Amino acid sequence: MSVNDYDLELEQLEERATGRLLTADTFDAAAFETLFNHIADKARDLREVSVLSKQILRALRQAAAAVRTRSEYVLAARENLKVADTFEMLLDLIIIGEHPDDRKPGAPRII
Repeated sequence: MSVNDYDLELEQLEERATGRLLTADTFDAAAFETLFNHIADKARDLREVSVLSKQILRALRQAAAAVRTRSEYVLAARENLKVADTFEMLLDLIIIGEHPDDRKPGAPRII
């Protein structure tokens, strides 16, 4: 199974995090963390891949967008706006072929 194949678990994690926030106005930090960790695990295998699944791209964009749009109405989303930044950072890292573990705070990057 390729890392770019349709991922049913990712679909379920998306529904628990972004789906719940958008439909029930309920921010579940644990669900967003689980979604982030699942995609981050996939990112390890995506380092050398030149084509990304639309499902992965959609999950990253929708997670960030859901937090930002609902932050106006949902206090917990407003208090966790940094979650949107982490999903956008992960998307940026995947695009340049990196993983969050590749960057260590306080240590210079060697290219």
